[in-house]
Amino acid sequence: MVNNRQYKRKMHRKVDNISSSFSLEFSKIIKILVVIAIFFVVFYLLTVYILQKDDTSTIINTIPGEAEIQYQEILAGNSFSVDKGHYYVLYYDMSDENLKSSYTSLITAYEEKENHMSIYTVDISSAFNKKYISDISNVNVENIDDLKISGPTLIEIQSGKAINYVEGQEKIEDILR
Repeated sequence: MVNNRQYKRKMHRKVDNISSSFSLEFSKIIKILVVIAIFFVVFYLLTVYILQKDDTSTIINTIPGEAEIQYQEILAGNSFSVDKGHYYVLYYDMSDENLKSSYTSLITAYEEKENHMSIYTVDISSAFNKKYISDISNVNVENIDDLKISGPTLIEIQSGKAINYVEGQEKIEDILR
């Protein structure tokens, strides 16, 4: 009987030790999880605060407004099919700021005239248009497959066919003025 009592006490101590050990481990895990949660909350709040502080000026500038569709600049491949009527297509290197400024003011002045034709521009420095750029131009272009541009060029197109081909900045300026 004594052995039985001692055995029960030992077992009871082991159970107490196991349960106290379990509760200690469980409390450690809870503490670690609370610390991790606090860390993430603080990190999140700091991130939001810093981003809000930096983006205050840009939020105003990024509010979407009315979309503006730009029809004037086209790809060279669309030169003969952009419009069914009568129009000009001006090809020049838009990466040259002086040339771009000159042609922009020329086009603006041209479009202010009464009864002007539509005028579209093509950036010959664009990689999308390289297929149509050559050292030797084709002044007898009839369709897009024949198009070869070597420098500033103005083509007058009517009903999908080229009716006038002009090369050189001075000649282009003479026509558009």
